[in-house]
Amino acid sequence: MDFITIVCFLWNGDRWAVMKDGGPMYVNILYRMVKRNLSMPFRFVCFTNVHSNYFDKRIEVLHFDPPSWMGCLPKLWMYNPEAGLKGQVLSLDIDVIIVGPLDDMASYRGDFCVRSKFAPGQAHKADGDIVGFRAEAMAGLWEALARDPEGAEASTGGRERYFYRQHDACQDRWQDLYPGQVLSYKRHVRRAGKLPKGAVIVSCHGRPRPHEIAEPWAEECWR
Repeated sequence: MDFITIVCFLWNGDRWAVMKDGGPMYVNILYRMVKRNLSMPFRFVCFTNVHSNYFDKRIEVLHFDPPSWMGCLPKLWMYNPEAGLKGQVLSLDIDVIIVGPLDDMASYRGDFCVRSKFAPGQAHKADGDIVGFRAEAMAGLWEALARDPEGAEASTGGRERYFYRQHDACQDRWQDLYPGQVLSYKRHVRRAGKLPKGAVIVSCHGRPRPHEIAEPWAEECWR
């Protein structure tokens, strides 16, 4: 039977951790959205250095200590063999909203998949909030960061998507494999005035954040 590990991150200094119980609340809601929308067995892991009793007991809360805490570079910890991830992994930022069945994306069995940027004319550029990968295929990416974290900071400014682009890691794109399933709230949903049919994940990059979207579909799905 297919199995997948779902991964998310929360760390002190990140914008979510400064909210009182807000970070763990976001993690808990992400877990519940996955549970409602995924039919295959899964392991749900949150890498964090936030100490809270508010995490759902069904979430595997693991401490992590990345070589860089700049920007989003801490998320690259998931490629470290010491993180203990095996097989296929789907990493989701905690500010996405899952609005439909995850089974297609969770069934991805390639080495590495990210979403393309939503901005017109920039589909060739990778973004990093929704990442699928095979853990055993990512040793080279991790070694590049561990070998020179200061260099990674200087060349990326803390943006993990720049790191992916520099190392030519982006083999597949969600929008190519599963058209219409990964959408931007600002560019697709808000402009359309409704949730497009067939959507699975709505990326809330920037603002508004999920708790700020007072629309019926969001209130139904983000809970």
